[in-house]
Amino acid sequence: MTLGFFVVLLLSVIRLSTPMFIAGLGNMYCERVGILNLGAEGMMVSGAFAAVLGSYYTGNPWIGVLCGMVGGLVAGAIHALICVEFGGLHAISGLGITMLFNGVTKFLCLSIFGSTFTPNVAALQTTKILQGLPVLGKYLGALSPLVYLGGLIAVISYFVIFRTPYGLRVQMVGDDPRTVETAGIDVWKMRYSGVLICGLLCGIAGAYMSLGQLDRFFEGMIAGKGMLAVIAVKMGKWEPKGILGTALLLGFFDAVQLQLQINGVIGIPPEMLQLLPYVAGIAVLSMQTGATRLSALDSQYLRNKYKF
Repeated sequence: MTLGFFVVLLLSVIRLSTPMFIAGLGNMYCERVGILNLGAEGMMVSGAFAAVLGSYYTGNPWIGVLCGMVGGLVAGAIHALICVEFGGLHAISGLGITMLFNGVTKFLCLSIFGSTFTPNVAALQTTKILQGLPVLGKYLGALSPLVYLGGLIAVISYFVIFRTPYGLRVQMVGDDPRTVETAGIDVWKMRYSGVLICGLLCGIAGAYMSLGQLDRFFEGMIAGKGMLAVIAVKMGKWEPKGILGTALLLGFFDAVQLQLQINGVIGIPPEMLQLLPYVAGIAVLSMQTGATRLSALDSQYLRNKYKF
């Protein structure tokens, strides 16, 4: 194996782990305010399609990313409405959102483009401003600018969660919402903010998959990355650095299975190789011990409190 192989593998790991990392950061906000989110997949699908749609009609991929953020935000708002406003079951709401937006995006794709995939659009697959740098320029420039945006989001998220009053309140709401109420903090608003931030970041993750990795949208393109993001949050202990490490680990297994397929491993069906990152995620998660940080939403309490 040459140095070039390891460089290609490293770049592949970074590319494949980025959507899980960004969506995982979004889920961190959501779960820290006490709302389970199994709908990250649906939020990413909504963001991916909206991003391509924005880029298609404007010719500007950055406007596409903004549209992707709006798409994820819409899905997040629905999840917040069901779980926070009406005290619905978190797991059912999340899975329903995934099913809903898988169906809605397929319907819109067929209605607008007459197919389950869109035409090629302006994308953000490389960072041209870094390509002129000596030595590392060709490698750094080969990554999407959304990869670097993900790193910036992580730094900001760490500062917000652990260094600001808002972050302290987020942690408190997830741990004990009734006690937080006695301190005069509006639990309802805090939960809403956490879920909406989650939707926004999942929208960016979806936009990365459709505009950062590719230049189009097609049915099934998210391929379970949303659920892997959920695993990354729990394995990463609801902290940005832990989520990053887990996302890189899952991205590594994803990159390995791609390399095995490209190199044509004899006797192993490609479908079995594609299972590798998911099996790895489940295996590592099952080995974790200790109580989960996520506290269950006391729906009856909130309904009585806010007269729903």
